[in-house]
Amino acid sequence: MIKHCKSLIVLLIAGMIFTGCSNPRASSENLTVDGGNENNGEKEEVQMPEDIVWSVYGINAAGYAEASAIANEMTEEYGTQIRMLPSSSGVGRMMPLYLDKADIGKLGDEAKFAFEADKEFFDLGWGPQDMRAIWAPVSPFGLAVREDSNIESIEDLEGKRVPMISGNSSINLKTEIMLAYGGLTPEDVDLVDTNDYGGQGNALIQGELDVASINPLSGGMYEADSLEGIRWLQMPAENEEAWDNVQDIASWYAPRKIDEGAGMTETNEIMGHGYLIASYADTDEEDMYAFTKAMVEQYENYKNATSNMWTYHPNEIKISPAEVGIPFHKGTVRYFKENDMWSEQQQKENDALIERQQDLQEAWKVVEKEAKEMNLSNEEHEEHWIKRKEELVPEENS
Repeated sequence: MIKHCKSLIVLLIAGMIFTGCSNPRASSENLTVDGGNENNGEKEEVQMPEDIVWSVYGINAAGYAEASAIANEMTEEYGTQIRMLPSSSGVGRMMPLYLDKADIGKLGDEAKFAFEADKEFFDLGWGPQDMRAIWAPVSPFGLAVREDSNIESIEDLEGKRVPMISGNSSINLKTEIMLAYGGLTPEDVDLVDTNDYGGQGNALIQGELDVASINPLSGGMYEADSLEGIRWLQMPAENEEAWDNVQDIASWYAPRKIDEGAGMTETNEIMGHGYLIASYADTDEEDMYAFTKAMVEQYENYKNATSNMWTYHPNEIKISPAEVGIPFHKGTVRYFKENDMWSEQQQKENDALIERQQDLQEAWKVVEKEAKEMNLSNEEHEEHWIKRKEELVPEENS
């Protein structure tokens, strides 16, 4: 794993956030959970870690509520103590994982960005990060306006105030591709800088934004709906040309129907994406096997915690590595294989992505050397990385 910090900011942030925080991976104490192998009916002893630290979205986000529900059940059933580290930015959620201060993360596209050393993760100088998926429920995402707004479609957002979340490329990418569905680009709208993803509902009601780019299950959107009423701009799957525009930018997004979100009284057609529980490849295999097993065993206990928890069911999650965008962890793959959830095709996709990560790390070294020899600025270095990455590690080979 490439872990070399070029930025003093990284060290300062780490010091401010994690001073005095112990590394849970250093603990040798484990709790025993008795579980069965469904293939042969034999009992197998599974070791759950005594402590798990989980990096998650901010407390107003749907992902925080979902993670909290799962954590509560695991603590009650196994005695595992789970501590949450919330952050509204992609870097803020990745940083605890990078510094070994968290075991797993409830991550957006930052997992893919870190894997590829793209966007803010290029700026941090970390290089490609050897990320792994653990569980991949499909989360909804959309564009909401006030009930009394004259904005009826995504096309109508031209010239309107659209949020740009500071330090959150994952959300900003979603905004960009939803605009693309309506034939728009970020240059066609009035981008409003904000650092509060979860506060978009309030900003919408206060008239600071014309639209919110957010998960319909976020707590702040239910509050906004109770105050003034909201509705969602539609992205019908039948508009194939519009969806081609979306997937030209990010192929891992797809149509999603939902009727249980804030302000929804009927079925809405918006967007869905894999909202990963993820970790690094070197996270303990036994811990991740046990965590995956617990996600299944405890589903009946956490399934009603929020309206989106049905997407955590083993039959609903994404299991194709190609659709997730990063490989699955070997502990998770082991569980999938034992329970007939893994195919030769999935293994082929997983192996290809693992090989891609190795190739990316080699390409990173080559490009770093070239950038130094060419005396490139940071901006020029990033442009050179993007170009050379496509040449050295073409996407079609992954």
